[in-house]
Amino acid sequence: MNVQELAKYYKIGNFPPHLEQYLPTALRSQLQEMNTEEIESLLNQIMRSPIDLSRQWSHELVEFYYSAAWYHLLVELGIQSHASLYEIAAGDTVCIPRALHAFSSGATYVTANLNKELSQQFKHKTADLDIQVKIIEDNGNNLLQYYEPHSFEVISFHHAINDIIQTIIADIEGIDTVNNNWWDIEPQLLQAVMSYHNRGELRKAAFEPFINIIDTCMRLLKKGGYLIFDNCTYAGYEQMGYSSEFHSAYIQLVREWIAESNLGLKEVELESYDKQWWMIMTT
Repeated sequence: MNVQELAKYYKIGNFPPHLEQYLPTALRSQLQEMNTEEIESLLNQIMRSPIDLSRQWSHELVEFYYSAAWYHLLVELGIQSHASLYEIAAGDTVCIPRALHAFSSGATYVTANLNKELSQQFKHKTADLDIQVKIIEDNGNNLLQYYEPHSFEVISFHHAINDIIQTIIADIEGIDTVNNNWWDIEPQLLQAVMSYHNRGELRKAAFEPFINIIDTCMRLLKKGGYLIFDNCTYAGYEQMGYSSEFHSAYIQLVREWIAESNLGLKEVELESYDKQWWMIMTT
């Protein structure tokens, strides 16, 4: 969702208060005093790529942007109020369950996570939400052992392509992503992915396991349901020996991989969702 649309919808009161409740009081007061153009300008300063998380209110506004954008997307796509949504590689990020909570108290949210520390943080952050939240402590590839085919209306990949690729490469390289603190090992993971990319070996290593994940998700998806991907690039990647340019092309890379795999998915384009940063697929 572009920031112009978000600013407009926010100012006219088109978002439920659930989405605002996590903003600091001072920031909420500041936004309420601003006009639409001022809100858009503030969001543009934060959401420009690469996103600089050192700016004032950057963490809070990035979370607000994605929670609001996903809420609006659920409305735009006509998702039913008692829908079930499965999020791939949520980690401890809670934008999607917060969006779902604002969308409908009758909805169900499911994620799979093997990293114990991230799972505990996620449970703490979602404890106040008025939706069903389920965490499967297993590899997401095994979700068909827990749910029947055609169980979900939406499967979300919120900033998840990079996590999936990193985990695939980590498995090959023998890097433990289950018991280690993810943020401690992330520079190592990013450098490993970059090394494979620079050697021209990333596709050979990651294509098949990535497409297997998409195939599993398709089997879990109800007919007419949606696979939704988003991506963003944060400042500081270059200092880790990683490439912002490479990372910013992840959506297009996966778009090409999915087309090449002939899975039969069709892309849905929405005008206010930039195709560089968003991809919506349906069966």
